[in-house]
Amino acid sequence: MVVSALLLVHCTTKEDTRHTSIKDFGAKGDSLTLDTKAIQDALDHASAIGGTVYIPTGTYRVGTLLWKENVSIHFETGAMLVGSTSLEDYTTEKKPLIIAERLDNVSMTGKGIIDGNGGVFWDENFKALERPEPWIILKKCRNVTLRDVKFQNSPSHTIRLENSEDVKFDGISIINPFKGPNTDGIDIVDSKNVLIANSLISTGDDAICLKSQRDTVENVVVTNCILESDDAAIKFGTGSKIATRFCSFTNTVIRRTRYGISLFMLDGGVFEHNNFSDLVIENASRHEYQYPIFIDIDKRVPDREYGIVRDNSFSNLKIVTDGKILISGHPESHIRDLSFNNITMHVKNEADFTNANKPRGNKNYPKLETSVDLSSQPAHFVLGYAKGVLLEDIRVFSDVSSERRDLFTQEVDQLDKNNFKHTSQSWK
Repeated sequence: MVVSALLLVHCTTKEDTRHTSIKDFGAKGDSLTLDTKAIQDALDHASAIGGTVYIPTGTYRVGTLLWKENVSIHFETGAMLVGSTSLEDYTTEKKPLIIAERLDNVSMTGKGIIDGNGGVFWDENFKALERPEPWIILKKCRNVTLRDVKFQNSPSHTIRLENSEDVKFDGISIINPFKGPNTDGIDIVDSKNVLIANSLISTGDDAICLKSQRDTVENVVVTNCILESDDAAIKFGTGSKIATRFCSFTNTVIRRTRYGISLFMLDGGVFEHNNFSDLVIENASRHEYQYPIFIDIDKRVPDREYGIVRDNSFSNLKIVTDGKILISGHPESHIRDLSFNNITMHVKNEADFTNANKPRGNKNYPKLETSVDLSSQPAHFVLGYAKGVLLEDIRVFSDVSSERRDLFTQEVDQLDKNNFKHTSQSWK
């Protein structure tokens, strides 16, 4: 019994030495003092011995922090990091708040808040000024978990995951102003094996954006989430040079969006073997034209090759929209092996698309002479330049007497349409 007690005391003491409080290094947490150095000293100390840095209750004003190897970070309830309003406190070229590079087996957990003071970094018209961009960077990291933390008021893209693997986001919140410029939620760039679960992401730009620029994006799973976005809730591209594949989006509510799901193929890569199922999609943005589902093959610039979109599936979707589903390949690259099954589409009103122009994914990308634009077609479901398409159990309900046709097709081969129904004024 004595030996056991001694072992317990020894283990407890050893474990305690691996718990580092930022208060022990001089952090004040009074919202006025710049606590960057104290917190960085705590991170540096913990990196040498391994373990966890604790952030106690308080409001800590900080500039750029370097997350270090062997260090996990835990927020106590009521703890908040607030980004400094002075760019001089951000010490690297892009001026992010937190940089994590080449970290393995670390976590950020707890009911804390990280606030970016976003409104300071754009003017009264929400035009971006010089700002930290992106705000939090995880680069070349492996086996990282972010759990329960709330990220709010980001001045730019909130979390950029780059060239990383085995990353889990569980129970986090990202809350940014809807008019905040370029305030993406999570950008997944050249990364693999990513899980986003049980999370709320509400942003002024894309909620979740997948970009394949130098490597493939693979095995991304998003489940049991709520996504809100002033642009796209789920977006592939516009960076699409390599491949985005084997991704699954399930059991998620998408609200207040311009695009529910958007696949912008502009850079000659591949979107393939992706699944979208058991989703509720509500278009309700400030934009005139809205798309619950948008898929397009085009070029960013004339000298690019056309990309490939193939073997993607959509099933068990409930859609509420004033807009339309718009799917368009290109005469030089047809969309292939596309399936829609059990889709319910409730059209509350019908936006007039007569003068619409196809979105390009970025207002700075001009429309090319070779672009195909079917956006003005008066139909609930517009499908062009595709081969091997299944439309099964599609139901459209309109609150108004519809002037649109149910389905418009152009250059579509091997179309299998089964049980495509439309009922006007059935919801009144």
